[in-house]
Amino acid sequence: MKSDLRIRNLAPLQWSFAAAVCCALLFAPCASQSALAALARKADVSTADAYNPKPADNDIILPMPCGLSMVFKLVAVPAKGLLWDMPMRPGVDDSAHQDRAFYDRRYNTALSGAFTLEDLPTAWRKQAPQGQNYFYLVAKYEVSNLQWHAVMDNACPDTANPGAEAAHPATDMSWYDAVDFTRRYTTWLLQNAPDSLPRFAGDQRNVGFVRLPTETEWEYAARGGQTAGSQLLLQEDFFALPTGESKADYAVYRPEQGARAEGMANIGSRKPNPLGIYDTAGNAAEMVLDAFRFSMAGRLHGSAGGFVRKGGSFLSGDAEILPGRREEMPFFLTDGPAHARDLGFRPVISGINTPGGGRPQELTAEWNKAGEKLAPLAQDGQTARNPLDELDRLLAAAPDEASRKNLQDLRNTIKENNIMLERQKQLEAQSLLRTGVYMIETLRNYSSRRNSLKTQIESMEREKASAKGAALEKLKQILDTANRGLVMLDTSIEKSLTFYRSKVEESALLAPEVLAAADASLAKDFSGNDPFNENMHRNLELYRLHVDAVRKNKTVSREAMQKAILERRFQ
Repeated sequence: MKSDLRIRNLAPLQWSFAAAVCCALLFAPCASQSALAALARKADVSTADAYNPKPADNDIILPMPCGLSMVFKLVAVPAKGLLWDMPMRPGVDDSAHQDRAFYDRRYNTALSGAFTLEDLPTAWRKQAPQGQNYFYLVAKYEVSNLQWHAVMDNACPDTANPGAEAAHPATDMSWYDAVDFTRRYTTWLLQNAPDSLPRFAGDQRNVGFVRLPTETEWEYAARGGQTAGSQLLLQEDFFALPTGESKADYAVYRPEQGARAEGMANIGSRKPNPLGIYDTAGNAAEMVLDAFRFSMAGRLHGSAGGFVRKGGSFLSGDAEILPGRREEMPFFLTDGPAHARDLGFRPVISGINTPGGGRPQELTAEWNKAGEKLAPLAQDGQTARNPLDELDRLLAAAPDEASRKNLQDLRNTIKENNIMLERQKQLEAQSLLRTGVYMIETLRNYSSRRNSLKTQIESMEREKASAKGAALEKLKQILDTANRGLVMLDTSIEKSLTFYRSKVEESALLAPEVLAAADASLAKDFSGNDPFNENMHRNLELYRLHVDAVRKNKTVSREAMQKAILERRFQ
């Protein structure tokens, strides 16, 4: 520690002098002045470097033992209610190792958060995005060595002179040790700063707690959380990078091309992801709460093995730092609990799903409502009688307990099926609206190509008037091909407009709440301020206008619809 302190206090001129003395005294090759300067910078670690080197206005800062802090970010998960969640497909589409693609192929799961907006402290609520969301918190950085020792040691570390390694991620601990860290830290918070943890509205007993993230929680946050729409979560292997930037701007790792990381870096040494958290790619790999299972046929295999390791480390290549990459780590090896020099963790703050206060009543109300209103359409398009209503009448008239039990079992089965159909209908509604929005772009593309081709044809017609011989014959052939292309584009526009109109009419038949939820989901997908998202957001607005017009039985001619599509793009 004293050596670190001496290094940190040396000024640049003193380093130059020290280098010269070194060479003169030892008559041996010495480190260059630039290398020594780099070493000085590396050792120049402040206490803040070890818990929040890149402060931001929306940081949520919780106290820690020994006067330290841990910074969290609010993660919002859109969902219609407490019993609803957001479909997720963690994993990667194209595994770097096809012979072991069953490790990390995408699989179906779902995500939500334990906290409602009302559960959050008032100061945090202003960071919540608009719309109905459920929340958890994720640590902004990987747990550093200084934070680790502050929680796990019996005595405080030297926070005044933290040392060169203090801001490195804490690594080389077992999964059990990481879990113990979250237990000790939560206990300390409850004893020393109980108001810093979120609580459930109306519940005096239950409180938020620190734990390891689930794999889905970790991956959602690593992909940008609520800043990434559902399409980006599915399409991007990393997260959307700004033009001109690469993964190396966000990750300490060993790319195939470019500078390769030589070792662990301080927390927050690269840029944050769109959610504002650092080092989810590279530096230290991170352990999560879940057991590792193979991923095949869109679902996880039944065998629970070791635990999941995410994000890759400074030792990893390009494919290994993708958020969807999944690796298995054993809980134990022959010499005891497993650990690795490049494996650390970042905690989350969450809570239970069944707290007190008003939550039990809210859950019961949602459960009673779920699947009850869904009814199939009769052949004439009118809503059919709800079979659950019929069963309720039979239940009321059941002659004995056995009959009542059988009818109740049947009712529960139908209700479960209705709930699944309800969720499937919501996904189909989102897909329907997305198709309509992209069809607007398709129509504009056909129209643009048609206009360009028509201009060329007009130019060739003028040339034809003066052309002779072989040149004239060649021009006629080109014109014939161009005119057939024009007919094809006219047909494509006609067919596409018909298809677009059919999507509008299908959307107009959706239940208002289903349509509104699908519209809100797509609006989030296109919430970026780049030209593409701004254009797609305008497309969504136009699509909504057409749907509203059809719902109100207003006449929208094909010509008016086509004119609005082709002229509205840059308005």
